[in-house]
Amino acid sequence: MKVLSIDVGIKNLALCLLCKSANNDTDMRWGILKWDVVDLTQKNDEAKCCEVDKFKICNKSAKFTKDGKYFCLKHSKKQQFKIPTSDLKPAFINKQKIQALYEMADKYNIKYEKPIKKQDLVFLLNEYVQNSCFEVVGNTNASKLNLVTIGKNIQSKLDSILEEHVTTINIVAIENQISPIANRMKTIQGMIAQYFIMRNPNIEIEFVSASNKLKEEKKDSKSTYTERKKLGIKKCLEIIQNDFIPEWTDVFNNHSKKDDLADSFLQGIWFIKEKIEKIEK
Repeated sequence: MKVLSIDVGIKNLALCLLCKSANNDTDMRWGILKWDVVDLTQKNDEAKCCEVDKFKICNKSAKFTKDGKYFCLKHSKKQQFKIPTSDLKPAFINKQKIQALYEMADKYNIKYEKPIKKQDLVFLLNEYVQNSCFEVVGNTNASKLNLVTIGKNIQSKLDSILEEHVTTINIVAIENQISPIANRMKTIQGMIAQYFIMRNPNIEIEFVSASNKLKEEKKDSKSTYTERKKLGIKKCLEIIQNDFIPEWTDVFNNHSKKDDLADSFLQGIWFIKEKIEKIEK
């Protein structure tokens, strides 16, 4: 049996594929087949310039992107979009005082009516950047990445990682997104579920509450997000070192996103104990 546990994210989508198989021909135990964190803002392959020169695709490394197309520095200069300068970045615009915003709007011929509130002028400038400027390749803002691109990256990333397993996975446990401000994440949750439905029509999909991951631990109800993350890392390391899968200890310890790895692993372990082993008993 194979159980895939997924902790939903855009830049940090964590997955842990667990498999129950025979150990020494007698003991049936759970082991890890795949354990990784995926960035859905990036494609698998290096982005290449899509422009055509003398009947040949340029294919040089892309520096900028817009509307799903990629351009090298040379060909980006031939497009209608601007290469973003330091003052054409939302982080810079949002920090400016009203007088500086007036000057920027005039510089880029952005029309506005006086008097205008600072927040409205900031909105107009950011809208101008979004509509008129390239995005730098490799510097993607997850909150602004369109859902079509995310959907395509879900397909390419999961196809690559789960290629030899996707048709044999029995159950996918996906972290349920319930926050009122998580509409975007809820959509991505559904896109992930649809991916598996299309790849494996016989698969079973369960949406799991995030609170289950540390249910067995005694937690202070007032504990912070950071404290819960640290507790998850500690519990995960304890399990893989002591009584589960020690060969994955180095992988876990050397990973930069231990908290996300721990979330996907602990969710998978909880699901196996509560939804599979209890029923089997």
